[in-house]
Amino acid sequence: MKTILHILLILVLSYIFFFHNLGSYSLKEPDEGRYAEIPREMVETGDYIVPHLDYVRYFEKPPLLYWATALSFRIFGLSEWSARLPNALAALLTVLLLYAGVARWFTPEAALLSAVMLISSFGFFTMARILTIDMLLSCTLFLSLIFFYDFYRQKKPKFMYLFYTCLALATLAKGPVAPLLVGLSLLIFLLLERRVSFLRELLSVKGMLLYAVLVVPWFVAIALREKEFLRFFVIDQNFLRFLTQKHNRSGPVYYFLPVLFGGLFPWSIFIPKALAIYWRTKELRLFLIWFFVVLLFFSLSGSKLPPYILPAFPALAILLGCLFQDRAKQPTPGLAEIRVYQILFALFALAGMVVATGVGNSYLRAEPDMLNLLKDLKGFSIAVVCFSLLPICLLCLRRMRNSGPLFLILGCFSLGVIVLLMTHTRVIDKLNSTKELAQLINRERTGAQLDLINYASFDETLPFYTRQKVYIASYKGELEMGSTYEDTKQMFLSNEEFTRLFKSDRKVLCVLKATRLQRLRDLGIENVRVLACQGEKCLVTNGK
Repeated sequence: MKTILHILLILVLSYIFFFHNLGSYSLKEPDEGRYAEIPREMVETGDYIVPHLDYVRYFEKPPLLYWATALSFRIFGLSEWSARLPNALAALLTVLLLYAGVARWFTPEAALLSAVMLISSFGFFTMARILTIDMLLSCTLFLSLIFFYDFYRQKKPKFMYLFYTCLALATLAKGPVAPLLVGLSLLIFLLLERRVSFLRELLSVKGMLLYAVLVVPWFVAIALREKEFLRFFVIDQNFLRFLTQKHNRSGPVYYFLPVLFGGLFPWSIFIPKALAIYWRTKELRLFLIWFFVVLLFFSLSGSKLPPYILPAFPALAILLGCLFQDRAKQPTPGLAEIRVYQILFALFALAGMVVATGVGNSYLRAEPDMLNLLKDLKGFSIAVVCFSLLPICLLCLRRMRNSGPLFLILGCFSLGVIVLLMTHTRVIDKLNSTKELAQLINRERTGAQLDLINYASFDETLPFYTRQKVYIASYKGELEMGSTYEDTKQMFLSNEEFTRLFKSDRKVLCVLKATRLQRLRDLGIENVRVLACQGEKCLVTNGK
């Protein structure tokens, strides 16, 4: 009965945090546009082997997310909701199997605490509702870790096969980084356990054959069709991405520390204490190792983005869940520790106050649209201030400092902020999307084909919402590799070709940044009519 109640609570919270209003806001640039358009084109063309973005070959990632999203499109149709559904389901699966694993290894209470902490952490909630590869990768990596630990403890072959299955799916989600991270973590774990001999059981011929059967066919199929794939995918997108800064995503070695703090907030304030207490605890060793391997690997990488640290979140949630369960048997935390928590929430309240009052706007070198967005978030910011002051006040009461009340305070804080965000999807919908412009383009088309061009950039939500090919002028970006193929070269226009087309009798619609309107005039284009602007992007035409 206890387990059933726990599962019901997890499902209710997962619906609120992961699924509610999942399709109520537009796809965002650039990731959501990219990872929705590629599977849309797969469904349209029937080609599930070679990914295409804007009908141009795109080899940067393996196909698992594309396949999952394409399946969702085929079942539920094309929409923001169906595009994001696989990510939300991956988040739910992660939480459910985390609960099941921790309940087996420790206690149902620790399992419930860990699951609720993961669900309600700001970063995990956010990534569950955004279409990117990172949630699917985190899910498959963490499941492989869970099934390895079960196999290590119980020696049942089914767990070994599940381990290899999940590792194969992780490889199909992101590539060779998946077996590299898992292999390194397990090797360190077995060395510390003085059980390196266990590798003989883990490296089963049947298990490795299962991994190969799941992974190799797609890589062979695409390599046979596209000779450039292996060089570009293995060397450029894996080795050079890690070893160099050629993708312009660098950052300092401590880049992920603030990301970790914000992503697991409000529970991240307990990470230092959990690490200090459990760093020598044998039962939690695997999850500590996994956390440090993921953190160190991506911190040393030449390419850094905030979602890269997401695979560490479930392991940290287990540590934090065990911490709260153990603290229930211990005395009330000391006053110094409580003051630290209150200071952190005071900083959160201060940030909300700055946005709500607008006192910092004069110091921001922000675009007018960003300043307008801050004004729209005034009510949200005031509510955040109130939510932040409440834990500060409650923690002044000694009876509220015990593990149970403290957990409820932080859980309610997280739930309150998340509900606030959901009530402000209208504001979020204004950010970083071309949906409104695309709707106008679709009306302008009125059944006739027209030339649609992106000038000096590539807005990746545009082909998804217009359902048509977008020509790109004076820019290639991440489509540079695909632009070298003869059958797609005509899609990339030079300034001269763009100018000649815009001045022709053919109707042309062009999406570009408002700041680049003057550049059109510098090219000698005078017949420019602005139809609409959405944020910093404008839609212009040469027609009447």
